Amino acid sequence: MSTLGQDTPHEVRNSGFAPATLSIPVAAHSEQREPQSELERELLRRLKSGRAALPVLPQVAALALRLASDPDARLHQLAELVDTDPPIAARFMSVANSALYFRGATTATTQAAIVRLGLASTRDLLFQVVYGASTSGLKRHQSAVQQSFQRSVRCAIAARLAAQELGQVSSYDYMLGLLHDIGEARVYRILADIAGPQPASEVQKLVHRYHSAAGAEVAMAWRLPTEIVDACAAHHDPAAVTAPHVYLAMLADTLVDGLPSGDTTRLVVLGLSPATAAVLLERLKRASVQL
Repeated sequence: MSTLGQDTPHEVRNSGFAPATLSIPVAAHSEQREPQSELERELLRRLKSGRAALPVLPQVAALALRLASDPDARLHQLAELVDTDPPIAARFMSVANSALYFRGATTATTQAAIVRLGLASTRDLLFQVVYGASTSGLKRHQSAVQQSFQRSVRCAIAARLAAQELGQVSSYDYMLGLLHDIGEARVYRILADIAGPQPASEVQKLVHRYHSAAGAEVAMAWRLPTEIVDACAAHHDPAAVTAPHVYLAMLADTLVDGLPSGDTTRLVVLGLSPATAAVLLERLKRASVQL
């Protein structure tokens, strides 16, 4: 990444459908240390099994991912499939008619909503619905998981605003912001099934330490585009700042963190000009009011 201080736009390549690999090297700091507690050892044991608490991707979301990159796709195909899953359809319509996406009139049918939104935005909202549905039913840590999801929605909006402001070309800006922290919910879900005391301070440290790798495994299991796998795995790795799609996730994180105070310091460190950072924070603030 060059001349970041000049808000240089970056092109994010379109990887199409069904990659399931990590395309950039990631510093695996969490694997280079010994577990410090029985809770951490059990969490690692379950994570290393490779399948613990991996949410299943519904067929409708998988098809939406494929259709969004298919120039010959038919909107009615996706609408018909969404309607076969009433809970997803209901949540999708609720979000599509929310203040953030309202266009002057309530949309009455799934197909009308998809026509209004387009395939790419429909895909994004379906993944938001699927992600949100996967955060319920925990024995404990439910509140923390809900907060993580709500923050991820703000990150999705922040990533889209940043891509627009910087002139980035990305098919996955919203999904990068939405899903890069999906590993948090997975780690919380695993911890919720482990018996014994779990001090809040330790839980927070474990979630921070392992959510990147846990999220990358979710993205690979869902066969998401390589850009999203990378963003999950590397958004806390300073060496990955040169990867445009990971950089966008980093920007989204930092924008959401700076929202309450309006502080642009960390955004400037990431390479934004003070003026651009201030504009993005203000746009995110206005968008967040509609959530």
